[in-house]
Amino acid sequence: MKARRDRAFGFVISLIFILACNVPGAAGGGGEDPAQPTPGVTYVVVVENTATPQPTDTPIPPTATQSLPPELTLTSNSNCRIGPSTFYNTIDQIASGTKLPVVGQSEDNEWWQVVNNTGRECWIFYELATPNQDFSSLPIGEAPSLPGIPLNFFVVDQQCLSAQKKFSVTLSWSSGGGETAFRIYRDGSRMAELKPTKFNFKDPSAPYNKNVTYEIEAVNENGTSERAVQFLPPCK
Repeated sequence: MKARRDRAFGFVISLIFILACNVPGAAGGGGEDPAQPTPGVTYVVVVENTATPQPTDTPIPPTATQSLPPELTLTSNSNCRIGPSTFYNTIDQIASGTKLPVVGQSEDNEWWQVVNNTGRECWIFYELATPNQDFSSLPIGEAPSLPGIPLNFFVVDQQCLSAQKKFSVTLSWSSGGGETAFRIYRDGSRMAELKPTKFNFKDPSAPYNKNVTYEIEAVNENGTSERAVQFLPPCK
């Protein structure tokens, strides 16, 4: 390209030089007005072709997809508990239709850890809410400890007095750890709440001539343990 341009330029210079030799008065001082065009002289204008810049496609960066924050909507009125089970105490009751941010899940994926309207974390059972996305990648949430189930729960003495139709039962157990109290139940009804240092209980008026079920649970500030159970046949 450069060699072709040089040849064109040399041609133009030579042409001008030849034409200039034939112009009247070129060799001597003529009286023509130099500002007037000279008749018979052809002026050649050379215009070089320059490359036209071609448009280039500027890549457009992809638009980042904004992920929605994890959130659930309650499908019924729900208890929000300290931890992920019904053994934990309820700290809030939340109305159906409420939307709550989700920050964690239980190990069995059956409870969601949410933040309630007061900013406190609590747990909702999964069947009571609809998630806005897949929660499987959420971290496992932390929950406070519950007391251990009472150990060695046995009937250590029973007296069946058929003539008087009286029945008495004495129970004993040991600590499962972490309790602040024990609760005794007979046939599903609470009979007593005992200090954590008490490890026996006597029921002097057990039901006569029927099956009897005794249960015990440990209690602390977070909730209760599972219950230990003893079944007794009828006293006749």
